[in-house]
Amino acid sequence: MYIIKNRHKINWKKLSIFCLMIVITAFLVNGCARWPEEPNGGGGAGEKQLIVKVEINEEGTLNTDKGNYYIVFDTNKDAFFPPDDEIDNWQEGYYYVKLEDIGFFFGEVLEIGTSEQFISGTQSENYFQVTISLADLGNPEGIHMNAITTDKDNETYDALDTDFYINTSLLFPKTETDSLEDSTGGTDFDITQVTTTILTP
Repeated sequence: MYIIKNRHKINWKKLSIFCLMIVITAFLVNGCARWPEEPNGGGGAGEKQLIVKVEINEEGTLNTDKGNYYIVFDTNKDAFFPPDDEIDNWQEGYYYVKLEDIGFFFGEVLEIGTSEQFISGTQSENYFQVTISLADLGNPEGIHMNAITTDKDNETYDALDTDFYINTSLLFPKTETDSLEDSTGGTDFDITQVTTTILTP
């Protein structure tokens, strides 16, 4: 009788440990399943997200008192080139992110004018980063992108040297570098690198 009683005690101990492991695993899975904010402030659950990080010359600092910083997207499936370096030449249907002295904006180029809304973003001395739901870009299969810095009158200081094309079905990060010290506005507006990452639900 003593042996049987002791055997039951050991089995209950193993069962308790097994249940504890299940609870911990479930907690960890739920804790990791978090999404960054969309431009419209939603949670983004179930939607692909595009993260864009723009870096400037390490000798400079983001200077929204004297200029603006842009990311512009052409989601037209028939596009072959990136959006133009000159903002006046942007076409209807382009989407863009603008960082200026009062914060981040997400906008669209309309037939007449633009439509903009505040969004959240991250900025440090030498870079800024935003997260956008691909649904807000029309869920495109591909995106031609450009990064641009300008003065307060939107006259261009610097832009990417090459076409930054994003295949939204590819999940690994993509990085393009830009020539150093090619900005007409100095190091504060000298783009050096842009990195994109696609996150999936």
